[in-house]
Amino acid sequence: MGTTIFNTPILSPILRWLSLTILKLMGWRAINNLPHVPRKAVMIAAPHTSNWDFALFLMIVFALRLNLNVLIKHTVFVFPIGIFLRYCGALPVDRRAAGARVLNTAKMFDENDDMLLLITPEGTRSPRTEWKTGFYRIAEAAGVPVLIAYVDVKKKCAGLDYAMTPSGDVEADMAEVYAFYDDKTGVVARNYASPNRPAPDDQ
Repeated sequence: MGTTIFNTPILSPILRWLSLTILKLMGWRAINNLPHVPRKAVMIAAPHTSNWDFALFLMIVFALRLNLNVLIKHTVFVFPIGIFLRYCGALPVDRRAAGARVLNTAKMFDENDDMLLLITPEGTRSPRTEWKTGFYRIAEAAGVPVLIAYVDVKKKCAGLDYAMTPSGDVEADMAEVYAFYDDKTGVVARNYASPNRPAPDDQ
């Protein structure tokens, strides 16, 4: 996917050192339980309960030397902002065409040798009992695994736990995803919800 902030010589090692230092001072650990990180994959990360969850995870990304991509609506990719967004790993996507978005994103995987696409399945920092399954459809269409990444405030650790190959049974695979994240705690714990842990308004 070209040069980004995550693989720039000199700058990336500095950001990795800074991230590791801050994490150590905070008592946090960066964990990678995968024997190797696939060159192509969809990565999901949760809980996403506040901006602080993402800030913590971003430091984990640098600590583990991951080169991420994220999808951002295409309308903001105007000069010169578009250049900066691409440097940060952002890829333009037309959110108006939901069905085409899956196929177009899957095509991006075909066109690139390296692509690690980060998606937050909760879709919001507020409690959402039913998560979005776009990440699953994209991984299935592209023929790539789903990497399960997390943040856990209680244990002060975050990182990659395992890789899941979509089986085609969305309900069964999502049940596995929910079960994994249900015992993880975000920065604002009350903002987490799943079918097993309904939002307060749903109870």
